Amino acid sequence: MRLLAAIAVAATILAAPVGLAATVHFHRARVPTTAEQEHAVGVWLGRGEAVYCGGPHGNAVALTFDDGPGPYTARLLAELRAAGAHATFFLVGNRLQYWPHLARPESRLGAVGNHTWSHPRLVGLPRWLVWLELARTQWQEQQELGRKPELFRVPYELHDATVDSVARSLGLLQVFWSVDSGDDVRNAKPARIVRNVLAGLRPGAIVIMHDIHPWTVRALPRILRAIHRRGLRAVSVPELLALDPPSSGRACPIPPPANA
Repeated sequence: MRLLAAIAVAATILAAPVGLAATVHFHRARVPTTAEQEHAVGVWLGRGEAVYCGGPHGNAVALTFDDGPGPYTARLLAELRAAGAHATFFLVGNRLQYWPHLARPESRLGAVGNHTWSHPRLVGLPRWLVWLELARTQWQEQQELGRKPELFRVPYELHDATVDSVARSLGLLQVFWSVDSGDDVRNAKPARIVRNVLAGLRPGAIVIMHDIHPWTVRALPRILRAIHRRGLRAVSVPELLALDPPSSGRACPIPPPANA
């Protein structure tokens, strides 16, 4: 009896890592379908709440890039593609005429969102002009991609009731962030960008970066390696909402400032 019990215990111990590894691998490999992503975005849009982060229960983080496309976007896409990473790109509509062939590759690596037509400060503008800034970009991105974006990020984080109302009227979910990379500082140092991101790199984080800066592209490989080492994976915002949405009204953890 003792021998049989010992054999049973040993078999359990030997089998446990296999089962655990399989569970973790399946969780990491889970990619929500397009329908699941659209449903998740629609749920949050229906709640009338902006998104600042995902939930803390999975292993997904969302890298987001504003202000593109630009001269460094193709290199950034290559880094993401090599790492098997997804991201979300908030495009400025009037830039698409200069880099017309990047929106589609961006959409294949995650999601594409609306970042207005000309990147103005929307607060204080008349409603019709706010609407034009968003609607014109909706139209342009539909010409490029065959579908309108469902996500919106306001320039400079400046919004009011008018901006929020216009975004909702166009079916756009507002997306903010919980981790600021600080890459919008002139001549930012890649090492500082990496420290800023790593300080807040946890499940559910939404990271803001900009693909119009060369230092951001230089920092990205180290960020992607850190994501991998921590057992996390980079997904798009719709994927994050489908995999692990935040609780309604839950505050996102804000990382402490990185050391200089």
